[in-house]
Amino acid sequence: MVTILLSTRPSFVRVTHLEAKILTIALVGTSSFDRFFNPAHEALQRRGHGVARFVTREELLAAVDALQSLEILGATSSFAADRELFARMPRLRALVSPFTGVEGFDVSTATENGILVANGQIAENTVSMAEAAVLFTLASLYDLHGTERYLRENLPRPSQVRARMLMGKTVGLIGFGKIGQAIAERLSVWGVRLVASVRTPRSMPAYVTSQSLDEVLATSDVVIMAAALTPESRGMLDLDALRRMKPDVVFVNITRGGIIPDDTLATLAAERPTMRLALDVFDPEPLKEDSPLRDLPNAILTPHMVGHTVESQMRLREAFCDNLLAVAEWRVPEYVVNPSVIEMWLGKQDSPQL
Repeated sequence: MVTILLSTRPSFVRVTHLEAKILTIALVGTSSFDRFFNPAHEALQRRGHGVARFVTREELLAAVDALQSLEILGATSSFAADRELFARMPRLRALVSPFTGVEGFDVSTATENGILVANGQIAENTVSMAEAAVLFTLASLYDLHGTERYLRENLPRPSQVRARMLMGKTVGLIGFGKIGQAIAERLSVWGVRLVASVRTPRSMPAYVTSQSLDEVLATSDVVIMAAALTPESRGMLDLDALRRMKPDVVFVNITRGGIIPDDTLATLAAERPTMRLALDVFDPEPLKEDSPLRDLPNAILTPHMVGHTVESQMRLREAFCDNLLAVAEWRVPEYVVNPSVIEMWLGKQDSPQL
């Protein structure tokens, strides 16, 4: 008999092969995401929806009978929701990420198939990440950790200080989506020159100058990676590109690690002891125990959580719940990644296949 683990709080209960056929919603993720999945699971069940919880993609794909009936999939942003998965879930009509990122979702193929993709594009997350980028920038420029060391180890004051002001510097943003815009808005009153590289031409605020990627890398004192991870942006910055940056540049990444290989950054930072890194994201994650980044004295490293605030996490949980309930009840959710699919998606409601 095929069984599926159905999550409840605090443990799992098993549902039978027969019961699995009426399931319409699957949530996929490890226990570290229970704070998002458990409230959503309970809210959906209260509304009478059949919900199953899976830990891994492999576990989901092994539930062959459930795949035939599932219409909605809630999964973390790195989950591989691709053409193969869509072919095995013929009734799938919505993908929902609890986070802003959807790098594991094949959004283009989902759109072709009339599958709506929703995520957590909440203002609190955007602002938290922007504030974290400013924090990283200042902590790097002012050598916060190095300065702390003098007190903690009771060292004599250095003959020369290492701190540098932000005022008067050129800050370059790679990517100018919501997070990039929020960073620029906050830095616009700091007396800096703001430049940004964007893939898609757009109107820019008066306080931001649009430049090519090469120009941003070559002229900026601080480079902040604010681009989303997409098939086009993965690996976009190689060692040759990064070597165009100033020797003492501050390089900040708070979006996704796959855009720049970790070893490439480590190589460059080792070559340039006056360069400063502040990284919250890596590829793969968690950061490998033997990564050369860990040994760099000129790097601030945090485990993909520097911008995760109490406020943003609360709102992400609410948005995930709201998005799932909306698509389950054929309402357009507030946060849609592929809005061009909405008309086709709504038309599926009367389809005999659903």
